[in-house]
Amino acid sequence: MAGRHSRRAALPPSGFTRPSSLSADGLQVTVYEEDGTVAGVCDFDRLVKGGPMPGSLELRKAFAAAFDHKSGPGGTWRSYATCRNSRKSLIAFLTFVAGHPEAPQTPQEITPALWNAWRLHLPAATVGRGHLRNMRTLMPLVEGVPPETLKAVDRRVSATPRNTTPSSYSYAEYEQVRANAAAIFNTALVRIRTNREHLRHWYAGQYAEGSVDWLLGGVLHHILTTGDAGLINAPGRALIGSHRRVLGGHGPEVSWGRLYLTRQEMFAASVLLVASEAWNASTLERMLIPDQDPAAGESDFDIYTVHIDKRRRPVRLRHTTTNLLDTGPGSPGRLIGQVIEATELARETLGLLGRPTRRLLVWRRAHPGPGEVFAVGLPRGTDPGRDEYAPPNVSLKRLRRTVQVLIRKEPAQNTERTHDDVYVLGDPQTREEVQDTIAQGLTDAVDHARAVVKMRMVLGEDAEELLELSDDPALAKAIAAGEHDTATAACSDMTNSPYTEPGLPCTASFLLCLGCGNAVATRRHLPRLAYLHQTLNDLRAVVETAVWDHDWREHFQRLDSLRKSHATEAEWDAAAAATTPTDRDLIDRMLTHKLEAR
Repeated sequence: MAGRHSRRAALPPSGFTRPSSLSADGLQVTVYEEDGTVAGVCDFDRLVKGGPMPGSLELRKAFAAAFDHKSGPGGTWRSYATCRNSRKSLIAFLTFVAGHPEAPQTPQEITPALWNAWRLHLPAATVGRGHLRNMRTLMPLVEGVPPETLKAVDRRVSATPRNTTPSSYSYAEYEQVRANAAAIFNTALVRIRTNREHLRHWYAGQYAEGSVDWLLGGVLHHILTTGDAGLINAPGRALIGSHRRVLGGHGPEVSWGRLYLTRQEMFAASVLLVASEAWNASTLERMLIPDQDPAAGESDFDIYTVHIDKRRRPVRLRHTTTNLLDTGPGSPGRLIGQVIEATELARETLGLLGRPTRRLLVWRRAHPGPGEVFAVGLPRGTDPGRDEYAPPNVSLKRLRRTVQVLIRKEPAQNTERTHDDVYVLGDPQTREEVQDTIAQGLTDAVDHARAVVKMRMVLGEDAEELLELSDDPALAKAIAAGEHDTATAACSDMTNSPYTEPGLPCTASFLLCLGCGNAVATRRHLPRLAYLHQTLNDLRAVVETAVWDHDWREHFQRLDSLRKSHATEAEWDAAAAATTPTDRDLIDRMLTHKLEAR
């Protein structure tokens, strides 16, 4: 029976046959998105740079077939990015075995010794462990690999050391990263807006034919429909002379960059999105254009509904949405709207070229290859000559951690447990910042305990132990003999009380002895203190909460603290059992205010 949140799946049309993702020659695997569009092609014949892929033909075909199974409908590699990284791992493996003295030509010739040799050859770093994990999941699907080799493949891969987790940026670094990214992206946004408006006026026929503005509009139209500014058939991507004169040069900012974001500008926009919403890179990579609910009235806001796809989660938890409101400059909704605006013309061009896309991040390559004018998703790589806090050298992983740990201080697309265990507790920046807070908290707790409970307890059997409380042996012996007893303890200085003026006898309630530094409790006082503790505890059950909190709670807490820190349960129970009628009468009279000074 279908659940109440279930619905029937849409069936394909009659006669539908899923297109084969493995080419006829068995050397190319087409990776499809879940909506049926082509995400990319993994080539097992040639490398990206044009050279032949290492390994024999039979070996490459066997791995391509396994790769096709792993990336197909029943596989676990759900994204093109995962497939692309796994192909790199396979290339690393094939490169190693091709250079081995006993290079295998078929899967049957991959021995445990060869696998172990490659495993030892890998660097003991994140990259090496990544290659190993990818190949461990692929090898069991390669037809013909010997069982003994698969046993060696199944050996556990050590976990990544926790100290490799990147720390978050400091707040000052976070602000610098945002400022650098905003300066780059906002400059690009103004440029694209200006030229899009110029193009709109050109389409409306508002420029005189033959004028500079009219010529510029024609060049912009050419860029919009082709993705380029018009090239002559010469090396170096030289612009047509008339176009170069109208544009004022041949650099990206004055040619195709008039309508599209560059790699650095796209990364700057990504930095701002992560700094605002703490999205991780894989989520941002696949993000589609949000749905927009425009404002209905003057007091309403534009609402953008962003669809979040977390592919590593179980199917029922993968897809969520979040609403971003455009409440003005600096708001999340305003930012996402600006990113949509800055990339809209690139999507329009891709549609005109027959490659439509609904992906949010689209940018123009500076040095495109055949059919690769535009790129979709996050830009890759860094620029060594740039500041580490400027795009594209900013670490999006560190930035996301910063937003979760230092800025929002709450989970972002993860559970509370993951937020605490992975982000907060494992972050060096957090540990450094909370050290002073922890130290101050411990100091405050000790000071509070000392201030609340000042009565001293000496539970020895003779008066010698009281000598440490006073430089006066006679006073110590008098306390031991009970000559200075009060209703709760003994007093070492009745004329120097914190509750009355110096030199005058103390007239405070005997309950306040629990918080007085002059009070000393010996083993002789334990029975009446145990009875007082029991009586106060019984009193709490019969009086109103407000009365208890105002009149009795503080005294009970002081006494309970003394009990827990100076006597065992057995000692306290024995003291309660040893309470005399005199002790009980004294405590009862104290609690009914019959011992207070008049």
